[in-house]
Amino acid sequence: MKKLFVILFALVLAVGVNAQTPTVKQFQESAMALMQQGDFTNAMVALEKAKAIEPQNLETIKNISFCFYLQREFAQAIDAGKIAIELPNADQQSFQILGMSYKSIADYSAANKIYKRALKKFPDGGVIYSEYGESLLQENKKDEAIATWEKGIELAPSYSGNYYNAAKYYYKEMNWIRVLIHGELFVNLESYSARTNEVKKAMLDAYKNMLRPIVKTPYHLIPKYADFEKKQLDIYEKTKQQVAEGLTIDHIGSIRTRLLMEWMSDNAKLYPYQLFSHWQHMIREGIFEAYNQWLFGASFGEEAYQKWLSTHAEEAKKFTEFQQSRIYRQPGGQYYLN
Repeated sequence: MKKLFVILFALVLAVGVNAQTPTVKQFQESAMALMQQGDFTNAMVALEKAKAIEPQNLETIKNISFCFYLQREFAQAIDAGKIAIELPNADQQSFQILGMSYKSIADYSAANKIYKRALKKFPDGGVIYSEYGESLLQENKKDEAIATWEKGIELAPSYSGNYYNAAKYYYKEMNWIRVLIHGELFVNLESYSARTNEVKKAMLDAYKNMLRPIVKTPYHLIPKYADFEKKQLDIYEKTKQQVAEGLTIDHIGSIRTRLLMEWMSDNAKLYPYQLFSHWQHMIREGIFEAYNQWLFGASFGEEAYQKWLSTHAEEAKKFTEFQQSRIYRQPGGQYYLN
C-alpha cells in the first residue's frame, strides 16, 4: 500500500512540474485529486479528456495505466503501460507501473522482460532493481533476487527499497551482519513508515543472535563474508562476553560505540563509511544514546522506552529535531560487499 501512495504522490508532482497546456494540466490535476479520493470513474473521464487534447502526453498515459491498476483492471493497465514505455520520454515510473501490472496477474516472465529493458535505459534505476528483485523472488529465484537488490544498493545507494528487501532476505537466511548493515541504512533513508518499525525489530533480533556468546553456527551455514563485514564481526566478537548474561539496550549502545572507535582508528581510511560518520556526529552532539533508543527502545519494551523518553526529554527532543531537519543520503562509492 505504501508503494501505491508513493507512486500516486510522484504522479501528482509530475503533473505540477511538467510544461503542458493549461487545459491538460487542469484535467490531470483533477484526475489526481479524484484518484486520491478513490473516485476512479470520474478520474478516468478527466484523463481521457486530457488524452484527447494531447494523445502522446506521458503523464496522462501513465496516469491512465495506474488508474486501471488501482481498479485491478490489469489488462487495461497493461495496454496503457505498453504505450507509455514506448514514448521517447518514458521514465522509470512508466516501467514500474507496467511491471507491477504484470506481477499482479503473476506473469513474472513478462514483468522481468520489462525490468531488464528498463535497466538498459536506467542502469542506476533503484526502483527498477527493487521491483525486479521482488519479481524474481516470486519465481523462487532467490539468488538472482538478492543479487539484483545488492546491485540496486550499489548503483542507487540512496533509494531505500533495495535495503528493505535485502534486510528481509538476510533475516530469513540468518545472515545477521547484513541485516544490520542494510537495515540501519534503510531506517535512516526511510525513518517514518511501518516498514521502519519492522526493520528495527529485525535489527534487534540480529544483535541478539549475532552476539550470543556460546552458540556456534554450523560450518556449512556460515556465509562468505566480505572483508568489510569480517572487520566488523571481529570487533563484535570481542564484546560477546559483555552480554553473556543477556543483552540490554545499554549493552548495544556501548558495543556500537566500541565498534565506531575501533573502526575509525583502524579501518576508516580503507573503508570510509557515511553511516559511521553519522554516528560520530551524533556522539559529538550528545544524541547518540537517543538515536539508539529510537532504534531499539520500543523493541526492548514500550514501557521502558516511554520512561526513558520522559526522563531524557531534552536529549530526545534534540535528536528528533536533528532527525527531522535533515535527509540522510548514502553516497556512491561506499559499497563494500562484493
